[in-house]
Amino acid sequence: SGPAVPEWMGERARRNLSKRDVNVRRRIELLQDFGMPSSSSKLIQSPDGRYVVATGTYPPRMRCYDLTELGMKFERYLDAEAVDALFLGEDYGKVALLRSDRTVE
Repeated sequence: SGPAVPEWMGERARRNLSKRDVNVRRRIELLQDFGMPSSSSKLIQSPDGRYVVATGTYPPRMRCYDLTELGMKFERYLDAEAVDALFLGEDYGKVALLRSDRTVE
């Protein structure tokens, strides 16, 4: 609990408010829908730090989360479980997945 920052407030004004107010600085913001039905096998963060990709085991899926909006960007189901993941660019536009059936997607 704590003071709510208005949604209409700009990013610069939020930073200035957090510098002045201790209660706003200690506030915790949670990422919405951050979870998998059974388990997650891999978490990676984009090079620009704005996105997190999580891969799950059953059913095999990949979820991308936007850290600036604190929510899920998209979800994609896969044919096989993802063993490893790698960002090929600065954002979520290009992601390489190594799947358990030894294919790269």
